[in-house]
Amino acid sequence: MSAGHYTHDNFGKTVMRSQVAIALLLLLCLPLANFWFPSAYSIKAGIHGLSAISALAVGTYLTHRALPLVKGMQVQLQSLRRWVLAATLLNLAGAISGNWIYMRYRGQDGPRDWILERVPAIHNVLMEFKEFVSLFPFPLMLSATALLYYYGLPMQTRRDLCRFVGITILVSWSFLLLGFVVGLVLAKLRFV
Repeated sequence: MSAGHYTHDNFGKTVMRSQVAIALLLLLCLPLANFWFPSAYSIKAGIHGLSAISALAVGTYLTHRALPLVKGMQVQLQSLRRWVLAATLLNLAGAISGNWIYMRYRGQDGPRDWILERVPAIHNVLMEFKEFVSLFPFPLMLSATALLYYYGLPMQTRRDLCRFVGITILVSWSFLLLGFVVGLVLAKLRFV
């Protein structure tokens, strides 16, 4: 039994798209500033920041698409598949660039040494948490993408699969947000 067809009116679509565009533009100003920071690692930090913020913006947008799936409403799966695939690729780029800049974090006289020397609890709790939680969004988004492409458009009739994909997207976004906030705390404490 279907719970109905989910649609937005034109005003609702315009508001959502405007929110995403404004948030993305403002957030992208943060990593763009990294490119001019006087550090030998400014390019790595800038690339990681751009990929992480782009992944967060797309993940946030996807939460608007995931809720109707969880509620059992019909959505445009063809469009959703492309967005989830884009989010998966952005999460992969964020994880790869995060590991790239992570070498500097753990390197000699890196931020890890500085934090351990001054506030060891921050590293032992917060940073260890970030290192693991930041890796969860990619496999979660990858599993959602695989399900959407494997089952295809007929998946719309399977409420269990639609709910699973919707919940997977929401859980992935929550891990992405946690990792992003902790990453900002790290950048505030000590820039790489």
